Amino acid sequence: MPTYQASSVIDAPFETVWGFYDDAAGLERLTPDWLGLREPTVIGPDGEPDPDTFRPGTTISLELAPLGISGLPGSSWVVEIVDREVEDERASFVDEQVGDGGPFAAWRHVHRFVDLGDETLLVDRITYRLPTAGDLPLATPALAALVWYRHRRTRKLLEAGRSQDVGP
Repeated sequence: MPTYQASSVIDAPFETVWGFYDDAAGLERLTPDWLGLREPTVIGPDGEPDPDTFRPGTTISLELAPLGISGLPGSSWVVEIVDREVEDERASFVDEQVGDGGPFAAWRHVHRFVDLGDETLLVDRITYRLPTAGDLPLATPALAALVWYRHRRTRKLLEAGRSQDVGP
């Protein structure tokens, strides 16, 4: 399956960056307007609505209306948190697509955070398969643009000073 990975150093403390990503409100603030994300429905592993953190078993239901167009194939999408690790200086969680609904035939997104003192290393690794017989050549550039937007938006929302990319 194709894989896309990007890393950025965010000029904000680990606790700030991790806390922002470990919350559904962060997801909404990191999604470009043109995707038309409606408020996600987040259900915790015990069935509780809007849990405080993304724990394994948490499901996130997304409704998208790209460019304002509702009802497109793949616009309803459910992902589940399948793994989560939190340590003193690093944290991660993994979401995977549930079933065959959504824009992908398969999706696995690993989010990693590493404490660098006053900064945080943010790493996104996405492995995916498109619902067609072959993967479209524009899929990886589209994901790259989305991840670039999310990292840039993270900087804008959380940074107090400078930052730098550390490569795709």
